[in-house]
Amino acid sequence: MDIEQYLSKKTRIYDIPVDELIPYQNNPRLNDDAVPALVESIKQFGFKVPLVVGSDMVIAAGHTRLKAAKRLHMETVPCIMADDLTPEQIDAFRLADNKAGEAAQWDDQKLLEELQKIAAADYPVEMTDFGFDDVETMLEKLAAEEDGLAGLADYDGTGNSGSLADDFIAPPFSILDSRQGYWQDRKRAWKALGLRSEVGRDDALLGQGLKDLAEKTHANLNGTSIFDPVLCEIIYRWFCPEDGKVFDCFAGGSVRGVIAGYLGYDYTGIELQPEQVEANRQNAQEIGTPATWYCDDSQNADKYVEDNTADLLFSCPPYADLEQYSDDPRDISTMEYDDFLRVYANIIGIALRKLKSDRFAVFVVGDVRGPDGYYRDFVSDTIRIFERNGARLYNQIILIEQLATAPLRARRQFNGLRKVVKCHQNVLVFYKGDPQRIKDNYGEVETIDLPPAPDDGAEGA
Repeated sequence: MDIEQYLSKKTRIYDIPVDELIPYQNNPRLNDDAVPALVESIKQFGFKVPLVVGSDMVIAAGHTRLKAAKRLHMETVPCIMADDLTPEQIDAFRLADNKAGEAAQWDDQKLLEELQKIAAADYPVEMTDFGFDDVETMLEKLAAEEDGLAGLADYDGTGNSGSLADDFIAPPFSILDSRQGYWQDRKRAWKALGLRSEVGRDDALLGQGLKDLAEKTHANLNGTSIFDPVLCEIIYRWFCPEDGKVFDCFAGGSVRGVIAGYLGYDYTGIELQPEQVEANRQNAQEIGTPATWYCDDSQNADKYVEDNTADLLFSCPPYADLEQYSDDPRDISTMEYDDFLRVYANIIGIALRKLKSDRFAVFVVGDVRGPDGYYRDFVSDTIRIFERNGARLYNQIILIEQLATAPLRARRQFNGLRKVVKCHQNVLVFYKGDPQRIKDNYGEVETIDLPPAPDDGAEGA
């Protein structure tokens, strides 16, 4: 294409020294907040949109671009001369140009597609530099709306807006969607209390592939998974009697213990790593919530918890060898899968002895692939172990997780081996006893108001 044939004879663009340009003294548009994003845009893409100035060098359009140029110490900027307009027309143009931008809206579906395309590029652009404060949350919110799940919190079958989320923290459905706005708001509020569950975790646990991906995409990835505080709150409120005793045989980080203490439950956890136990105790002390952690192998739980005393068994075990938590040979995440299942089953059997009759046990698990690429069916193995020990499956809930790096991995992972990206966990709810007595031990769900989190656009872990 001969682009020269479209060269305009009317529009003249001049490179004018920055010092000669005059901001309009009565400019009603406040633009300081937009300058950093524009600075990044110019740095990455160049100065692509000229300013518009009158013959007196007073700016008609482009005050933000001028401020960005000054921050970048540019000597000249491209300008279009509006010498065909009268001073009155320039005044009108200045307002009309700014007002037209306010009328623009996003097409959410197309925005989602564009953000996903940019994130999946070989050299993705960091869109947070341009005012998209939390691209991950935006992607997940739009994806949830696309799934038709965005209205779950407001639906109760009678048209009463918000009643299910208000009454139960999240709608008591077989799907819990952590991507929803109400969930993320509550998660931020919990984290603002000072939860630091990542402390005590080893960054070496992060696989090299994810490390490379995190460095390439500037993703905020921790060395190992962190338990969702909103899910934790839900499990306590839904499945533990008021002021009940909680036993956690795979304690891990501080979240489950801290939230139990904050909500008034008596929590006892057993964790193998001494560094993790010490970090948990410090976090609980900082927040001012009571919780008890013992550093030991959960096969020794008889030393710490009496049989038939717990009102809820609640834990999130290692997903076989998906994450190796330590080099301790007692750590079941270091074992071959058959040995893992043997010790895992023994721990569950001991833990269920601690649970009173007519009480719930909740394990959050997820299936994992073996070295041959096939799923091991860890979820079903867990169900069989519980049922062999007298606790039957009562509810199975799917927790939809935040997408995080899933859009970045999906194309390569699927095109290469036809593996879909896993974006959920299984919340297995077991019951030990006669389900007809549930109504005698569990009343209405109680919720509390949390102090609002600072509105900084940060995403919780």
